[in-house]
Amino acid sequence: MVSRLRSKKLLIVAGALAAVMVVVGVWGCAPKPNPGNPTPKAESPSYVPEKNSFGLVSSEAWKDLYPNQYNSMQENNKNKWPEVNLNEHYPEMVTLGKGYGYAKFFTEAGGHTYSMYSVVNNGRISEKSKAQCLACKTPDIHKLVEEQGPDAWKLPFHETAAKCEDGISCSFCHQDEDPSQLGIIRKDWVRALGPNIDKRTTSSEVCGQCHCDYSMNPETGEPQSPYDDVTKMTPEESLKWYDEHGFADWVYPETGAKMIAVRHSEFEYVYGGEGNHMAKLGYDCADCHMPTQVDSEGKAYHSHFWQSPLENDELIKNDCSKCHKDLKAEMKAIQEEVDGRTHQIGMRAACFVQNFVKAVRDNSLNDEQLERLRTIQREATLYWNSAYAENSEGAHNKALYNHVLDLAEQLLDEADQILGVASTAEGFVSEYDPEKDYKFMMTAEEYYEKYNQR
Repeated sequence: MVSRLRSKKLLIVAGALAAVMVVVGVWGCAPKPNPGNPTPKAESPSYVPEKNSFGLVSSEAWKDLYPNQYNSMQENNKNKWPEVNLNEHYPEMVTLGKGYGYAKFFTEAGGHTYSMYSVVNNGRISEKSKAQCLACKTPDIHKLVEEQGPDAWKLPFHETAAKCEDGISCSFCHQDEDPSQLGIIRKDWVRALGPNIDKRTTSSEVCGQCHCDYSMNPETGEPQSPYDDVTKMTPEESLKWYDEHGFADWVYPETGAKMIAVRHSEFEYVYGGEGNHMAKLGYDCADCHMPTQVDSEGKAYHSHFWQSPLENDELIKNDCSKCHKDLKAEMKAIQEEVDGRTHQIGMRAACFVQNFVKAVRDNSLNDEQLERLRTIQREATLYWNSAYAENSEGAHNKALYNHVLDLAEQLLDEADQILGVASTAEGFVSEYDPEKDYKFMMTAEEYYEKYNQR
């Protein structure tokens, strides 16, 4: 199986959303990349442009004051979404996510400038969807919540999305009136970072507010991350948090298991727990995904074209090659190994669910067995989903990937003993139906012509 079929935008999703400056790392001696490079200097604006109807300054409004950042951000329009229907290539998600939106529509990540188009045309969205689904797509919803209170999270999705004026923009990651200063817009993310918020860089935490696992608060509707401390952001801790709060995204229709859907938890795989190797060395998201560039006047700035470092030969030559003899080959080997294993365990987990469903239909389980198998389904799927949805395919943290996959396999081994039948990747029967998947409201061109947002 080719590596996740997402090579073109391999690590974009794990990159920084925006940063004008790189904050120095807080772990170890922090050998920052290529210290001979010019260092971007954060400059406050000479004036604040006119704000939109939500009271925020749009990215376009800053283009004259910050042309390098704005123009590089527009390069993200080169990306196309969607290019790969993941449920077609990884049909285990259809079975493991049955009863939830991921089973109906799951694609490779869209670029930041496609944020509003990708969420509006996402096949998981329905007339029942709420404005909370816009939390990482536009800063306008956060301003709306600030003005109207938490009930704004529960407003009708389509009605609210149609009123929003901007997609992912400067206000997500910078103070609205001064882009030289970083700022976190997601209030619950600040809560989740907890008392140790200063033990990770502000730059990384700004990226992490959307590149993290989160669910929706069943009472307020607010997106919430399953943590209370930035130093304890791991898949095991998230499961513990969800269990302690009695949380479930949905109930599996044929087994009654209380399930959890994992979003793109890149922050946890880089900075959670002990942190990965690069984080400990002091590297930030922007170092790899928003490298320093110099304009025609010799002014240094951070590119806002979020791309994989593997697609940046200059970065590899000047920075990565100091420690890596052949970074591309190293990453290819890791990703093929990890993604292959993730796919195999995913199919095995789906086979277990099919075996479990059969046992429920046959009424062959006692109450104790039924409850234990429901717990196993919840936990094994969460661990697998954590690896599947993280998007770097092992590149960020191979050891953590393998650890959570090990945990999933241990649970599946126990389930096989209870059911008396082996779950295998080969035994999985795909339930993917192309007639029910991959449907869109309109093309990208039609969307942007209608809403003029990019």
